[in-house]
Parts: sequence; C-alpha cells; structure tokens
Amino acid sequence: MQMTTVVTALAGALLAGAVGNAQADVVDFQDVPSGSSPCYVDFTATSLQSRGYTFTGNPADPYLYVCESGVVQNNPSAALVNANLRSVVTMTNSSGAAFSLESFFAGGRTEDFDPSLPVSLYSVATSIDILGHLMGGGTVFTSITLDSQAPYDWTQFFLPSSFTNLSSVVFTAQGNGETPEFVIDDIVVTLPHQSIPEPASLALLGAALAGIGLLGRKKT
Repeated sequence: MQMTTVVTALAGALLAGAVGNAQADVVDFQDVPSGSSPCYVDFTATSLQSRGYTFTGNPADPYLYVCESGVVQNNPSAALVNANLRSVVTMTNSSGAAFSLESFFAGGRTEDFDPSLPVSLYSVATSIDILGHLMGGGTVFTSITLDSQAPYDWTQFFLPSSFTNLSSVVFTAQGNGETPEFVIDDIVVTLPHQSIPEPASLALLGAALAGIGLLGRKKT
C-alpha cells in the first residue's frame, strides 16, 4: 500500500510538472501595416489588432493611431495612441481567452506629434487609470503616474499580481482638461498553456505507471 502511494504520488508530480504556468508575449504593434504618414490609421475601422489582441478607443473618438518611432512622446518604436479626445484604450484577447497583464511602457503625447514642442492644443495625461475585468465577473484596479513635464519620459510600469485571469483591460488617461492623451507600447501579457514534458520526465512517468501496474498484478 505504501509503495503504491509513493509511486502514485510520483506520477502525479510528474504530470503536474508537465503543465507550464504561463506563456509570455509582447504586444509591440510592429505587425500593424505601414501607411503613408508617420501615424497610420484606417478611418473606416474602430479597432486594431496586434499580436493576437484587439484594441478599441474612446467611444466618442475611437480611432487608434500607431505612430513610427520618435513621432510621439519620443517613443523608441511603433506605439499606440487614441488621440484627439481623452485617450481610452480597451484591450482584449482576440480569441476570447483569459490573459494576465504584466507590464507596459507609456508616456504622455505632445502637440502635433512633435516631441520638441510644448503641449498647447492637446493636454498631456499625467496618469493612467487601469481597470481589469475578470473572467466570470469582478474587476481589479490600479493607477500609474506619468511624468507631467516635457519631454514626458518613456517609462515601463508593472502591474499588481491581481491583474490575472482577465477578459479585458481598459486604460483611461487622466489629466487637466478634456483631452489628456497617452502613448502605450510593449505590453507584456501571459496566457496559460500546456507545456510538453521533457523526454526524461516522460521516461520517469512511464516507469512510475509501469510500477503501479506491477503492484496491481502482484495483489491479484
């Protein structure tokens, strides 16, 4: 009985080890098709897809722009902005799967897509509220503070561990006036996944199962 328990526990542990925790991915908007201007936009669409995730903008002005490196906020690579009104960006997994939000880079947008000019026409976001909707109901919330002085440093922000099992995430700009805007890029997300057991683990698992079989035959 004791040997059977030990072998069964070994098999269970090996099976548990075959299941990975998560698969990390970076949504970087590099796969968005290029356009003829520094910022690309399809004015017939109100959503945008990148790396398996769907993004929508502020319902009052939903069009999303993906701008080239250095065009807005000194962004070092292609980055996303919901412009002209308050930036509100909603993110979902395009397949509907749950995901976790690990981190992202963000900063405030500057006037006329020129990072050398002070902000006058559009206000800069001084913070971003982040609301996560959980699979099965419920929400999680946090807020991050942006640099409110030009040139609006491009910064990486990390999310609390509660931002897991998400169905969607809403990023909302906060700041002075009605048009605070932010730029976002390199969003790190994770998805649960099944990992393939290594050959050595498979061999040990086979031995454990064979041992259970032998013990069963001896008892009969």
